[in-house]
Amino acid sequence: MRHGVGEYHISNYQYRKERKAQGMNVAKPASSVYLRYLFGNENSHADDGEASVTLTVRKSHPSSFFCAIQFPPSGYCGVQELEDGRRVAIFSVWDKGPKGGAGAQAVRIGDGFHTSRFGGEGEGCKVMGDFDWEIGKPLIFTLMWRKEKELVDRKYSSWLIENWINDTFVSIIRFHSGPSVNKPVESLLSFIEDFDRRIGRRGIYQERRANFKDVKWLERGMLNEVRFSYVKTGQDAFGVDRIDSGCICTGNTNQNLDFFLSTGGAPSPKPKNEDEAIWIRDNDSL
Repeated sequence: MRHGVGEYHISNYQYRKERKAQGMNVAKPASSVYLRYLFGNENSHADDGEASVTLTVRKSHPSSFFCAIQFPPSGYCGVQELEDGRRVAIFSVWDKGPKGGAGAQAVRIGDGFHTSRFGGEGEGCKVMGDFDWEIGKPLIFTLMWRKEKELVDRKYSSWLIENWINDTFVSIIRFHSGPSVNKPVESLLSFIEDFDRRIGRRGIYQERRANFKDVKWLERGMLNEVRFSYVKTGQDAFGVDRIDSGCICTGNTNQNLDFFLSTGGAPSPKPKNEDEAIWIRDNDSL
C-alpha cells in the first residue's frame, strides 16, 4: 500500500511538472481589443476623404501598439512602445493591387521617419520613426486620401494616403486598388494590441489602456454608434477576462465623447460581449 501511495505521489508530481512546463511553452498576451465607428452617411461613395481621431495613451507596457486609426482595407496608423521601451509612430499600407503590379509605396516621408517593406499578415509599405509620445498627452491623428486621376489605368486606380500626428508630417503612401479592393478606406476602427507573442511571455498581467475621442470622418457625417469587439481565438483567448471598454459621455456632440479601451492587468469585474454597442446617438436629445 505504501508503495502504491508513493507511486501516486510521484506521478502526480510529474503531472504538475509537465503541466507547468507546457504552460511556459505558450505565450499569454493581452487580448487585442477594438472600437468600430459607424457614421450617419455610411453609404457615401466619395473617392477622397479625411478622418481624424485623438488618441491619449493612459497605461502602456513594452510591446504595445495603440492604433488611432485602422482604415480597412488598406492600413493603419498609431504609436507603439517597443520591447526595449523605445517609443515610435507607425503608418502602414497593405498591397492590394493586382498580382505582379506595383505595391504600396512611400512617395514622401517626414523628417526622422524611414520606410521599409513588411510581411507576415499580408505585405505592404511601412513608415516608422522615433516619436516621443507621452502618457496622458493627447495625439491628434489625421488621415487624408485622394484619388490620383492622372494615374488611373484602364482597370485599377491609385490613391495618395497622407498621415499627420498633431503638426508632425509622417508620410504619404501610394495605394493601388485591385481585383477585390475598389478604394482605400471603407471603415474606421481603433485598437490596442500586445504584439509580443513569444513563448513564455505573459502580457495578460500588464494593463494597456487608451482613450479615443473627437472621432471624425468628414464625408460620412456625424458619429452615430461605437461598437466594441475583441479577438477571442488563439493566444488572445487567454486574456478575454481582462478586457474593458466604455464611453465617458457628457453629451451627444463629437467633442463630448471620450471612448476607452483596456486590455490586460486585473480581471474585469463585468464580462464584455463580443460585439457590443458602447454608445449609440440619442437623436431625441438633439
